[in-house]
Amino acid sequence: MKTIIITGLSGAGKSEAIQILEDQGYFCVDNLPPKLISKFIDLVLTSGVKIDKFALVTDIRSEIFNQEMQNSLIGYQQENNDIEVVFLEANAQTLISRYKQTRRRHPLIEVAGNLEAAIELEYQKMAPFRKNADVIIDTSDKNTKQLKKALHDFLKIKHEPAKTMITVTSFGFKYGIARTADFVFDVRFLPNPYYVNTLKYKTGCYTEVQKYVMQFQESQNFLNHVIDLIEPLIPQYEEIGKNHIEIAFGCTGGQHRSVTFATLFEKAFKQKGYQTTVYHRDIEKDRLAE
Repeated sequence: MKTIIITGLSGAGKSEAIQILEDQGYFCVDNLPPKLISKFIDLVLTSGVKIDKFALVTDIRSEIFNQEMQNSLIGYQQENNDIEVVFLEANAQTLISRYKQTRRRHPLIEVAGNLEAAIELEYQKMAPFRKNADVIIDTSDKNTKQLKKALHDFLKIKHEPAKTMITVTSFGFKYGIARTADFVFDVRFLPNPYYVNTLKYKTGCYTEVQKYVMQFQESQNFLNHVIDLIEPLIPQYEEIGKNHIEIAFGCTGGQHRSVTFATLFEKAFKQKGYQTTVYHRDIEKDRLAE
């Protein structure tokens, strides 16, 4: 079982690193007490559960400062070829800036007296792990994308653009806006199938409802405009490491027009090769909402 231990200085990006590995299919455990690392790995290996890739973050607090514990962990790492240690660090000025921005408390602030002294003390205490790390990554000038590439390069993961997941949601304004969406489009200006007796109790999942909604030129134009708007933006989001985008279409009750547009939009982007999923939030609610 390939095992990655992520350690390093507080504020250097350990939480971001574990999330990156989780996206790469690693089974991840954050903030595992150091004295449990070897026991936990042995437990996984003997449990019969198939885990090919395992990653964990260990914190600098408590017993990791114990010399016996440090020697034990370093020895355990050296005895197991499948265990690699990634040490993350950053210069003092960067760490100070990050702590001021997040207003988090450094775990050694009470011992050291001030933030700068706490960072220096931590660096000294973590020196044995830094010395025995398989790779040291300085995150001082790295954003999330650059940290991802550094980890990928170390782990020999082929660095390819992440496949963006597009979630398309339909909803009814009557029940509240889709608050998690990155883009919300209002299609209430289009003719409403609710007022057609044969379509009133059907939804936009039905072909006949879709045909009714899309027979109007303004519907076709609007769908095309939205597709033309969103597609060029996807690479821009990928550039900053955002690989999930949610698009929402809303009508009055979330039964006809919004469902039609969400369905057709999702289909269009799936045909373009994107990973897509569609979610009709309010489709099971009162069909008389519109």
